[in-house]
Amino acid sequence: MTTQYLNRADSSVYAIGLASSGGDVTQVQSPQPIWPQEEIPAGVHNIELSFDRFARADGAYMRVIFRDLADDPKAMAPHPYHERGQAHPYTFWFKELLGDAQVISTNNADGRINLRGMAVLVGERLILYRDPDALPHPQVDGTRRDATHNRLCYRRAKLDWRLRDERKSQTDPANPDNLVFVTGYVGDLHMEWVSEDVIGHIYHNGYTVIDADGLAHFYDPGL
Repeated sequence: MTTQYLNRADSSVYAIGLASSGGDVTQVQSPQPIWPQEEIPAGVHNIELSFDRFARADGAYMRVIFRDLADDPKAMAPHPYHERGQAHPYTFWFKELLGDAQVISTNNADGRINLRGMAVLVGERLILYRDPDALPHPQVDGTRRDATHNRLCYRRAKLDWRLRDERKSQTDPANPDNLVFVTGYVGDLHMEWVSEDVIGHIYHNGYTVIDADGLAHFYDPGL
């Protein structure tokens, strides 16, 4: 796990340097506490996960949006704290993420991961739970990447997604396959993201199979 914490420390140093030099702070988490929030409605929901790059003038927050709870899924409402003054009425922001959920699909045009499950906010930590009626993701043929600490993030320039093994050195030529680019994500996400990592990275602690179309299928070893 050493590489995991070194990467988080490096990301914090990068963020501090970026802010002090007047760089693009939309890529890093705001150091400010998140504003007051309501409780997330109970039950199993479709959940849209993304990095809200414009939450604050000095940085971003990760967020989930429950579009199905609004009469208009694209609705926007005034927001007293958000930098842009508005947000979807069922948006919730967080700085840490733990738990399990189904990945239904990705929205590659906008950098969204579409989940299904139950969600609870505990302070600035979001905890996700699988739908108790959900079946395990079916096995598929493809290239298997064994259970490890997989970093997931959106590659905006190419409208696709990264999958990187954080337990392997990023510069050692003996690990040429520690980073792959995939067309999207589906499956059973066993996730983690803590506030020490100030960049919008989600981690899947499980194994993955990449199919012939380049789609990453996630599997939770606990299921």
